[in-house]
Amino acid sequence: MNTSRTPATPTSRSADTLAHAGLIRLISEIDDNGPLQRRMLATTLHGLSRRQLTHATTTGRRLGLLRTGRQAGNACYVLTSVGRDLAEVYDIAARWARTYHYPHPVSDFTTRVQATLTLLAQHPGNTAEAGPDDEAARTLHSVRAALSQWSGDHGDALVTDPVSARAQDGMELAA
Repeated sequence: MNTSRTPATPTSRSADTLAHAGLIRLISEIDDNGPLQRRMLATTLHGLSRRQLTHATTTGRRLGLLRTGRQAGNACYVLTSVGRDLAEVYDIAARWARTYHYPHPVSDFTTRVQATLTLLAQHPGNTAEAGPDDEAARTLHSVRAALSQWSGDHGDALVTDPVSARAQDGMELAA
């Protein structure tokens, strides 16, 4: 039995890491509407469990996508430049998915982004086999290029020191 697998590329590792629904919603919400007050997190991102919200904010901070700040005296989450760049990648992925009705003709933004990033992670090198049809497979390269650019510019954000990540998580809970 052949158990060899195609090694994961930086782009496929990025796609896999960044395809979590809570992270997609958090980054997109702040990008679209500005700073998000911490006390409004559950209300704004309704439908996500407390655990999913914690995972999204912890991951976002650990990867340098967002930071805490103040707005009108209230603690809030704000995107960093890395987070704004990722929001653009999410938008490109969603536009591609909407154009090709991927994964379904009627899908929400998060599902489209998540499915497209998952598609890229599963097919790291050969988009000709990855897309739902020939034209979609040929044009998927624009999403891969955007993600590759983000990974090249900010890929170090995906490699974190577990000790500093735990320390930052502790600060998050204390704040």
